[in-house]
Amino acid sequence: MLLCAQRFIDSLKEKEIGFDLREGSDGDVLIRFMYDGKPTTYIFSGPDGCYVTMLTHFENVPAEKLADMYAVCNSLNAHYKWLKFYVDKDNDLMIDDDAIVSEESAADECFELLIRRFNIIKEAKPEIMRGIYC
Repeated sequence: MLLCAQRFIDSLKEKEIGFDLREGSDGDVLIRFMYDGKPTTYIFSGPDGCYVTMLTHFENVPAEKLADMYAVCNSLNAHYKWLKFYVDKDNDLMIDDDAIVSEESAADECFELLIRRFNIIKEAKPEIMRGIYC
């Protein structure tokens, strides 16, 4: 198990957040969990798992709203520099982020990034919902 991933898993257990764990044949560690009602995945890779990709599935976008959501994503990407908002091939609105963490502070860093991510998501939610439902 990659050390940084293990530290984050220990943090999730301590906070009593349930998760699913998968180790890839390439050595990557995927940790999936629900946070604030949204499915979120952390992918740890690289030496000791110090490279982390964080993905949150926000909601499926109806086909007739794709053009509106592309404009919303563009606006959000211009405003929130740390997160990437995009619609994937399945028409799901995804929120993506990457970081490099250290072994010593991986648990705290990953959880802090999770909190910051969801604060931004809460702030962006009205614009997202207008793009999907209005």
